[in-house]
Amino acid sequence: MLQGTIHPHSSLFNLLTHLTWLDLSSNSLNGTLPSWLFTSPSLEALFLDGNMFSGNVPFDSFALPSLIGLDLSNNQLGGQIDVQTFPQLTNLTGMYLSQNNFSGELELDTLLSTLTNLEVLRLSYNGFSVTTKNTNHYVNPGFRELYLASCRLKVFPNSLRAMKKLEILDLSQNEIHGQIPHWAGEIGGTYGLSYVNLSHNFITGLPQFQWYGLRYLYLQSNLIEGPFPPSICNMSDLGYLDMSNNRFGGVIPECVGSMSTLSMIDLGTNNFHGTIPKNISSSLEDLNVKSNKIEGSFPPSICNLSNLRSLDMSNNSFGGVIPECVGSMMSTLSMINLGTNNFRGTIPNVFNEFVYFEGLILNGNLLEGEVPHSLSKCQSLKVLDLGNNKLSGAFPKWLGGLSELQVLVLKSNNFHGPIEIYTSMEHAFSSLQVLDLSHNWFAGKLPDIFYQNFKVRQNMCEPLSSPDVYGDGDESGFTWKVVTLGYGCGTLLGLVMGYLMLSTRKVKWFNAIADAAESLAEEFWGGAGIL
Repeated sequence: MLQGTIHPHSSLFNLLTHLTWLDLSSNSLNGTLPSWLFTSPSLEALFLDGNMFSGNVPFDSFALPSLIGLDLSNNQLGGQIDVQTFPQLTNLTGMYLSQNNFSGELELDTLLSTLTNLEVLRLSYNGFSVTTKNTNHYVNPGFRELYLASCRLKVFPNSLRAMKKLEILDLSQNEIHGQIPHWAGEIGGTYGLSYVNLSHNFITGLPQFQWYGLRYLYLQSNLIEGPFPPSICNMSDLGYLDMSNNRFGGVIPECVGSMSTLSMIDLGTNNFHGTIPKNISSSLEDLNVKSNKIEGSFPPSICNLSNLRSLDMSNNSFGGVIPECVGSMMSTLSMINLGTNNFRGTIPNVFNEFVYFEGLILNGNLLEGEVPHSLSKCQSLKVLDLGNNKLSGAFPKWLGGLSELQVLVLKSNNFHGPIEIYTSMEHAFSSLQVLDLSHNWFAGKLPDIFYQNFKVRQNMCEPLSSPDVYGDGDESGFTWKVVTLGYGCGTLLGLVMGYLMLSTRKVKWFNAIADAAESLAEEFWGGAGIL
């Protein structure tokens, strides 16, 4: 891997007069870019992406009429750019500037009309403001990829209508309002488009799609209303579909279950009702229908999904018992969230030594009985939330043997007796970050192991203010851990977490518990008169 800077007056320049291809990508080069890089008369491709270059780019030094490909993405480059910056790059077919610190206003139609041979344009995640007057429909008929994520774009560009060979379109994280025009469904021709990302805008309605070759469709975090778009069911190659955080309603059509290529579908946080389709594609790896109004029993077809890695059915109106067939799913399943429903009966005692199983969230149901001992075999378990049920019995001694456990919530159940663990567990709860045992019938002293492997502070009858117990943070997303312990007249009333700071890199299975963690902190600290 190359490191260091490129000398501003390199003697190499005289040796590069016939160079046609220069690729320094994916190294650790830094510093500013010397002007001699942009004046080689025969250079056709310049790839500097994936380094740590900074400062302004000397675009005014560009004398590269032969340049076809320019990739400066994933650096720390900056400076003002407008459409007058590139008129000399008349042969450019691919321009990659994403993930830098460039700024300025770019009028899209003028830019496309200036760079008439352009086929790939990537401007995402800079400080650009991309505008369009929507008066010019001209575009190179061979245009294939357009990335304008986070470019402050306010309207859906009319220029896209002429892009009959477009394969990739990313307009996410912009300010696009209202209905997507009806002709948008024809962009890319019948089988051209493979990737469309319109997420994180203010879109309220969709066209009739004719993107039959589409593989990725991201519509999440908009204001889209209406039923599930039936034209999606005609996308025979679709593998990833995210419609979460919108206002979709109605029932989930049965045709969704027959989409045999789907690997991921996220319909969470909408207004869907009814039941889940009877048949679901066996290729499905991630299924999320959380925060809707879906009812019925646990769908038997889900038990046949041998590739399923993540299942989130939380915050709905599912009922009945949790079937024992969930045990057959867990050779690949990493997270299952059935929280905030109406499931009854006992937790199936069907857990084995699962390599990938990291999260079990069953809070907010009507479950009874004891915690199944077979969970002790799930050594990779990181999150166990069984709060707000009707579970009973003693504190499961074997919990201390789950060496990866980071979140343990047993609050608001009918557990009773002393809190005990096996004496041979010297490093019990050493990974624990969140612990809530409140609103049960536990009694006696807290075992010394909690003080040895899990930093706690105790006070008789009164809650403590948040202690300063800081950690260094890790890849799980935790930046510090705090626990406050309260005793009352010989009875252990609760062990309650302090406020949990989560980094933006929190793992996917933990997203389901993040909101609960925050509300738990507010409940405790607010009740103590601290918030």
